[in-house]
Amino acid sequence: MKKFSIIFTAVLLSAGCNRVNTDMKQFHWLEGRWEGDYGGMQTFEEWKPVNENLMHGFGGVLSNRDTMFAEEIKMEIKNGSLFYVAVVPEISGPIAFKLIKSDKDSVVFENLEHDFPKRIIYIKRSSDSLSAHVEGIKSGKASRKEFEFKKVKGL
Repeated sequence: MKKFSIIFTAVLLSAGCNRVNTDMKQFHWLEGRWEGDYGGMQTFEEWKPVNENLMHGFGGVLSNRDTMFAEEIKMEIKNGSLFYVAVVPEISGPIAFKLIKSDKDSVVFENLEHDFPKRIIYIKRSSDSLSAHVEGIKSGKASRKEFEFKKVKGL
């Protein structure tokens, strides 16, 4: 019986450690407009909390005032899970990435069914600096893109 209770306790502890915080307030550090440079092009994201279950945003890449890439993005809680959802004009329908890891300074979303990206990672470097990484498969090979942003204004 003692062996059973030790195993049972270990299972309960490991299940508790794998839980992900789905409180939207943990992402309020993303609020505002963020800008960066990627290969000589201007990158940006803008995030705004809507309510306790939703943050809305948009992002893109500009080259000489021409839009090279644009997406509508949001973080939302659905059925007890938190998702990062991207709507990209070139792709029909939204692409959802489930929150798999978070702490006070970083967050990881994942969708293994999607080719690129499979993973979206945000890392808070300071109150006005963050890194965003996207990882996945491009042309049959593992690929990773890294973006550095500075906060240009709060909302």
